[in-house]
Amino acid sequence: MKLAISLATIVGFTVSLSAFEMTVNDEEVNSLLNTYDKETLTEISNELVKVASEEESLGEYELASSHYKRALKIREAIGLKTHKSFASILYLSSGADFKAGNYCEASLRAKEASLAFKAHGVSKYATKAANDHVAYGRACELLAFK
Repeated sequence: MKLAISLATIVGFTVSLSAFEMTVNDEEVNSLLNTYDKETLTEISNELVKVASEEESLGEYELASSHYKRALKIREAIGLKTHKSFASILYLSSGADFKAGNYCEASLRAKEASLAFKAHGVSKYATKAANDHVAYGRACELLAFK
């Protein structure tokens, strides 16, 4: 039953997005926090990540980025910011941001992901995210000089 509610919520999120409004709506997230328990919110966050991944594979990078951000916001609100999965979603979000042309934001998220992976002792991904931070930062700098 909880999964059905989660899926219905995800569909609602997806439908509520417009091409012109890709920011994370705090009211949407607050509404979820007031409605569901931590376990269900975790499931919703997981579903958002799955949807974002599918959108990314279809080339819908802005939409994917928006869903990753919602997932991060939910996880942060329920106390999972220090969880390893938060670092993974940050990293995925940085890649979607980069592909969407949001180089500066991608660089910041990659740096956050690198620090989070490092805190969890996941050096392979900490290094990969740090390298992406540098690469995305260069793209950000080039964009700033245009």
